[in-house]
Amino acid sequence: MIDKHAIVIGSSIAGLMTARVLSERFARVTILERDRLPNGPEERAGTPQGKHVHNLLVRGLRIMEDLFPGFDDELAAAGAPMMNYGRDVRLLVSFHQWMPNVETDFASRAASRALVEHVIRHRVLALPNVEVCERVIVDGLLMNENKQRVTGVRVAPRGTSEPYDMQGDFVVDASGRRSRTPQWLEQLGLPTPETTVVDSEVGYATRLYRKPKGFDKWTVLYMPARLPSVRGGAIFEVENDIWMASLGGYNRQYPPTNEAEFLEYARTLPQPDLYDAIKDGEPLSGIISYRNTRNIRYHYERINLPTHFVLLGDAVCGFNPIYGQGMTSAAMGAVQLGETLDDLHGDLAAVTAQFQKQLAALHDSMWLLATGEDLAFIHLESGSGDGPDPGWFDRF
Repeated sequence: MIDKHAIVIGSSIAGLMTARVLSERFARVTILERDRLPNGPEERAGTPQGKHVHNLLVRGLRIMEDLFPGFDDELAAAGAPMMNYGRDVRLLVSFHQWMPNVETDFASRAASRALVEHVIRHRVLALPNVEVCERVIVDGLLMNENKQRVTGVRVAPRGTSEPYDMQGDFVVDASGRRSRTPQWLEQLGLPTPETTVVDSEVGYATRLYRKPKGFDKWTVLYMPARLPSVRGGAIFEVENDIWMASLGGYNRQYPPTNEAEFLEYARTLPQPDLYDAIKDGEPLSGIISYRNTRNIRYHYERINLPTHFVLLGDAVCGFNPIYGQGMTSAAMGAVQLGETLDDLHGDLAAVTAQFQKQLAALHDSMWLLATGEDLAFIHLESGSGDGPDPGWFDRF
């Protein structure tokens, strides 16, 4: 551990995981969060996608268990069911074919985003050298005279308080898709990153239902869109015997938020399983839509960033959420940051360039998975025959 101060912008899962990793390597860690944090597993304004289905992949669960021993037990105690990917997931792998039901070694927890974030946040904020400042907005980076090193951030409390400077030896932007780093760099006259965008214009809508008593056919029903259809859906059982049912459509075939039309949209899916599951179900919420789903990648690995500063999570690479990679990607990025710091023996001036390149390499396969599937639907809309085989994602 070095006697220095690290600042983390954002307290989403990426920010919390980063704070946990940094707590072992810095004497003091401060998290800056624009929202007021809830006391329990509740959604907050800064996570608009949080009300929808989240898939905690096996790798993500294992990382979280490593960093927070007993994490899986806490999810289980909160009612999150175990999800064996062969036994408990009913997956439509082609237009009319379901994945065989088999026992596998791959299992995770089916939990809401709010519960996962709550358990992590509770553990992180219990660390003696981690503090959080709520309801503050980061307005910019503080720099040394030659603009080669970040020395802290400009903080603006939400309300009547005056902005102030917070000095830090190392700053991490984990503020997600709302990251303002490109604007800050431009204002400082520094290079800004190129971006790559793949947008299949998919949108989805979600509603909560009460799981029927005694139902045990599956924990997850997953019916991804299969060409020539551009519509799909899923039901995830989460904590407290709740079904989180989502419908989605590519190429702007968005599911409606009207109850009757929502059910009719479900009825148009290639197989009737999802419609049959919810048509007579007990709704527990309204219908909420989400459409900010484009894949976007900021190529910070290609520019000379000021030192003592890194970015990770959706601030660097945001995937189409429909593929469920976000939480696991954030966890992997935080672990990679810890490994980079260790490899460089705490040489903060050298961390920036090396980490952003390592993070980009880590993102490559996940980017290929998300964009490869999306491109099939983009090419369908354009009439091109040059897109990838839409079934390659399942074979992978």
